[in-house]
Amino acid sequence: MLRLLVTLSVVVGLFSSCGTPCSRVAAAESNADDKGKPCNSSRNAWSTSKVQSCESNLPNCSENDKKQIELYANCLNALPVCAEGQSTSWGVSRAACAFENVAFKLSAKCASGF
Repeated sequence: MLRLLVTLSVVVGLFSSCGTPCSRVAAAESNADDKGKPCNSSRNAWSTSKVQSCESNLPNCSENDKKQIELYANCLNALPVCAEGQSTSWGVSRAACAFENVAFKLSAKCASGF
């Protein structure tokens, strides 16, 4: 089972390098949701409307904003699969991805659509 999850993570990581920053974050959120399932982690997957909102707002994002968004997606994709009994620490790691990469680091114009 673990081998399957690792393989799926690699495949998602390879495909997540395509598309826009918004679609890569959406894929990374979905990937993180899958990795959090063993700990019953809350779901953060982006809806189609959230992706569309992000895409519409992307022209308001600077190159630095886009870099921070990419770092966020990379952080989510690097999360390990949550092991039973590690729900709190895994959840803190997931939250740290947002705090360290996008919280208070995106311009106000960009953050409004993210």
